[in-house]
Amino acid sequence: MSQRSGSSIDSSELEEEFSQVSSSSEDMAKRRSRLGSTSSYDANQVRKSSTMSYTSDIAQKKASGESEGRFGSQQRSTTYTRLDMEEPSSNRIVKHVVSDLLDVVNKKEEEWLEILKTPNLVLDQIRSKAFLQKPSKVEGVSLYDHLSELINKILEEKPENVVDYFEEYSRNLKEERFRPATDRLQDMYVPPGPLESAKKMMNLFEIPPEKEAEVLEEDEPTENIQTDVMETQFYFENGGIGLPRNEMFLIALGMRKLRLNQRFKKIRFWGKILGTEKNYYIVETDLSEEEYERRNQEAERKAEKGDEGEGEEQTEPQLEEPFGSSAVSEEVKDEDVDSGDAKEQQIPLPPIPKSTYKPFPEVPAELSGEGVNKKVYYVCNEPGDEWVMLPDVTPLQINVARQIKKFFTGNLEKKILTFPAFPGKEKNYLRAQIARISAATQVSPLGFYQFSEEEEEVPEEEEVQLNYVENPDYEPVPLKDLIDPSMSFWVHHTLPILKQGRCEWWNPKTKVGEEGEEEVEEEEEDVEEGEQREVGPVLLTPLSEDATLETVPPWSVRQSSQRLPDFAVAVIRSNLWPGAYAYAINRKFDNIYVGWGHKYVTHNYTPPPVEAIQTEYPLGPEIMEIADPTPEDEEAWRLAHEKKKPTPEEVEEEEEEDEGEDEEEEEDEEED
Repeated sequence: MSQRSGSSIDSSELEEEFSQVSSSSEDMAKRRSRLGSTSSYDANQVRKSSTMSYTSDIAQKKASGESEGRFGSQQRSTTYTRLDMEEPSSNRIVKHVVSDLLDVVNKKEEEWLEILKTPNLVLDQIRSKAFLQKPSKVEGVSLYDHLSELINKILEEKPENVVDYFEEYSRNLKEERFRPATDRLQDMYVPPGPLESAKKMMNLFEIPPEKEAEVLEEDEPTENIQTDVMETQFYFENGGIGLPRNEMFLIALGMRKLRLNQRFKKIRFWGKILGTEKNYYIVETDLSEEEYERRNQEAERKAEKGDEGEGEEQTEPQLEEPFGSSAVSEEVKDEDVDSGDAKEQQIPLPPIPKSTYKPFPEVPAELSGEGVNKKVYYVCNEPGDEWVMLPDVTPLQINVARQIKKFFTGNLEKKILTFPAFPGKEKNYLRAQIARISAATQVSPLGFYQFSEEEEEVPEEEEVQLNYVENPDYEPVPLKDLIDPSMSFWVHHTLPILKQGRCEWWNPKTKVGEEGEEEVEEEEEDVEEGEQREVGPVLLTPLSEDATLETVPPWSVRQSSQRLPDFAVAVIRSNLWPGAYAYAINRKFDNIYVGWGHKYVTHNYTPPPVEAIQTEYPLGPEIMEIADPTPEDEEAWRLAHEKKKPTPEEVEEEEEEDEGEDEEEEEDEEED
């Protein structure tokens, strides 16, 4: 091979070679950043340093024509120093490539051309990898990444005869990655909670049409059993009240499912009570008379079983001795044995106190289908959950619920820890609050309901009308009358709850027996003379007669739209029970409650005080505190109670008397 000094080398070709090397280094840096590598790599800095070094070497060689070894050693050391200072140790392969190319540059043109003809494994590997990593303009994925994912998938599944299905695996992988241009949805992570709720909601849409057809055939076509929840939501939405549409739609599906599983005369969405952990969705239902009778018979059987069990377990309570009395009596006995004067030294103890508390007679609960138990309520925590029937409420539960204020948790079996103690769990407390809210806030336009013919013939003495029916000749009340602030055109259609906790007054002196009717009549005469019969407001009483709470009016009324009065809805709101609303338009009206289930109070809630504690012992000198006696008082008491010794004269007189008595006895014996 001939050597020619001063031969020129085309620097553009060298720059093209190094541009490919630098581009491959950039791709390597990007992949390292995607994989989360901790090492940093500055591709621009490497490209800049490499280009500067080779350009300066070519210029120097052309100008001075230095020898091969001197130029090469100097340039190599300069380049290595520059790379070691500017590049990290993680990119050593680039250093080796640069050093090999420097050797190529320092050689003569003929040697350089000969070297280029020989294969370079490292350089070819980098060029090939850079070519494979070029992204596609259509999908944006490179062949290198596609093959990597494909090989990983094959290694995970490990199918047989991979060669036969290789093309199919590649096509399936592309289909998974494919997304049409019209797809604007983004991938979103669904947490487990909403996922479970979605699974529950799916059951609401899976109702067999055969079962629904059977239920619809059994129902009378003229009766409207289930109210239109979406229509109710529409009118309340006009007034700015209610729940979201999707939530109300799910509630309607849940009511439909409940109706298919149970038989009701009517089913209506009552409202929603908020809780600290979960909420309650409540449905109000009317059962048939046969179902009410069955429920009452079951309640009687349970009560009889409970009375029998209590009678067997009841035993006469044994009064315990007062604290310390046994110890005192033992000490007294020991002292009596030692001294022999037990009667004189025994300490008298006060009698054991007896309780003078007389509990009020327990007011019996109203039968199912009457009074506060006229309706049956079902609840659930979320749309899609199973509906749970609430038990009937008792007067004691209502009276205690009036004295406490506790937030609901969403757990029906939660214990209610309050003062006074609530007799039941959260499901009983929830049922008591529903009864109170319904009795105070269930209203309707004037004239929509009327008393039935049977109720119109009620005697004047009772003055209690319990049932009503829908008025077929009802004429809608004008909007201007419905929004009248006097509230004279709205009436209550639910019986109020008396202080006893019942809708019908119960005589406490009534005795249950075979001659119960005669006993009740006799007791009623006593009630007229002594205790007065409690009577509340009658049914269909206007809202204008409701009592105010200090300066707070019981109701507020407004019009849904001022711009379109012809299509406006009259909406009223209860101020005593925040969350209770009602609307009316034409011949339609409905009630709803959405709140925490608490009554409004003007001042902060204060628990009732504890009852007065009964005195342990009656006041007397035995338990009264007195001053301790002084030594002088004790000496005087001892002298007063000490026995005096007899004088000799008294002894002689006693002996003479004894002798005279003996002589008399002897004379009597001789005479006999």
